[in-house]
Amino acid sequence: MAASYKHLTITVDWFGPYTSVEEAAAAAKEDFEDGLYLVAGKRKSQHGKPCLQYVGIATRLSTWLFTSDGVKSVTRDRKIWLGEISSSAPPGKKTKATKPTIDLAEWAHAYFLDLPCNTKKRVNPPPRPVTVLNRWWKKDYETPARQRPHRDWPDVIDYLGNGYGGRAAWFGQARYERFTCD
Repeated sequence: MAASYKHLTITVDWFGPYTSVEEAAAAAKEDFEDGLYLVAGKRKSQHGKPCLQYVGIATRLSTWLFTSDGVKSVTRDRKIWLGEISSSAPPGKKTKATKPTIDLAEWAHAYFLDLPCNTKKRVNPPPRPVTVLNRWWKKDYETPARQRPHRDWPDVIDYLGNGYGGRAAWFGQARYERFTCD
């Protein structure tokens, strides 16, 4: 099997929610050089419950949040989550300026969650097999979130490659307990 088709597993630690662009940008400036961001809420003239709207990537996350059309399009009940890749990058020659783990994590979210404000990466599935594990943390960067931030945001997105399709998994409420062996 060619190296470009090997399955990649990516873990994303999401921190938030931030309710304003200024708050998210300040947190990103302090803790993130590059990463992902996911915006939930309502767009203009949208009714009903807030939805997952847009996922994006940036090399300078703290400044990009202010100019992102995806962030600007969510005008009500906005919640921003900042994502950090906590798994290592695949070996081999770098072919794009964007880190492959960040690019594939964004692509998997945009395509399989069919996010309305992502237009380009909703057209085709990711170019290689990928599994994305999402973990959520509070804004203190230490406390795990007890519940996922939105019912439509899965714990796992699994794409086996062209011809196999993808699947998402939602687990029950997370319980963080220490297990000991006596």
